[in-house]
Amino acid sequence: MAGLVRALVSHGHDLFLAVRPNSPLREALSEVTVSWHEMPLRNSLDIRSSRAIADLITNQDIDIVHAHMGRDYLVAALACRRARHAKLILTRHHYLPMKQNAIYRWLLQDVAAVIAVSRTVATSCAERLALDPAKVHVIPNWIEPSRFNPVDREASRAKFRIKMPLSVACIGQITPAKGQEEFIRAAAKLMRSRSDVEFLIAGSENDERAPFTEFLADLAKKLGIADRVSFKGYVYHMQELLGAVDVVVVPSWDEGFSLVTIEALAARRAVLASDVAAIREIVKDGTTGMLSPARDVSALASKLLWLLSDAPLRERLASQGQRDAYARFSRDQIINQIEALYVEVINADVINADLFNPGAGSGEGSSAGS
Repeated sequence: MAGLVRALVSHGHDLFLAVRPNSPLREALSEVTVSWHEMPLRNSLDIRSSRAIADLITNQDIDIVHAHMGRDYLVAALACRRARHAKLILTRHHYLPMKQNAIYRWLLQDVAAVIAVSRTVATSCAERLALDPAKVHVIPNWIEPSRFNPVDREASRAKFRIKMPLSVACIGQITPAKGQEEFIRAAAKLMRSRSDVEFLIAGSENDERAPFTEFLADLAKKLGIADRVSFKGYVYHMQELLGAVDVVVVPSWDEGFSLVTIEALAARRAVLASDVAAIREIVKDGTTGMLSPARDVSALASKLLWLLSDAPLRERLASQGQRDAYARFSRDQIINQIEALYVEVINADVINADLFNPGAGSGEGSSAGS
């Protein structure tokens, strides 16, 4: 969200951000000139917030309302129904299906476009909302190339206290569906064959009590590898972490997209990821990375052992993966696709108006609201 806002502002658009009080976006965008509008946004049917957004649309003559979180879709849709000239665009990041009921479909039937981060998500959105597939556009997430410039490997290893010759990272929110349990169990199997590897788990848990993190730590102890598994918490210096490790494992049960996968590829790391639909859209097995059946601990351990035992293979996959990631997921390329979609949905009204009013002038809106 922050990256998209920065890019749109740099392209000359006016951005109006409807956010909850104390939104973390304020800090992330502290250097960017945008118009901030705080409102409750308590839930999907927050009528007060939908009215506030509708007033904002009308007062600022906003062309596009872009909602990025599932809980905000209906609030944005209700606002666009009150201020009918604005076009609603939704981005769907998650692999879980959207709600499927008549009210939900009715409220979202006027959506101008849905951005799905993968083909799998696109198919689900079209089916769940009974949308014309032409309204659903596959536009993946992107990488910022400047974030993945080469770093000093030894300094990065020292920063994360890596002592073994080889290291493997599992990066993402700490939750069962991200596969950290399978990662630890695979690590224990691998340790029977190699003693020169350590394993890093980076990420935080939504529950501040961190019960699943505690479970994972206890599991590592029971399996006798607690001294080789370290929990790094939320990592702000992703560039250094990726530069410090040899392999990145993405053992998710499923994904809508996998940002950590394209980031690892961009950082020229060898990637071993779950063989699920959305990741297959990113990783070409045996060419830009390796795939392993989701939740299959034995297969994960076997493939990881293969990668760690074959340095030329790791280098080949890392090199080809980096080239592919830059070619397909570069920031400017993806932002341009989103911006083109904005223009397309705005111009659709102009074309339709001309059909009913031949000779009318055409024009293009100049402001975008998120």
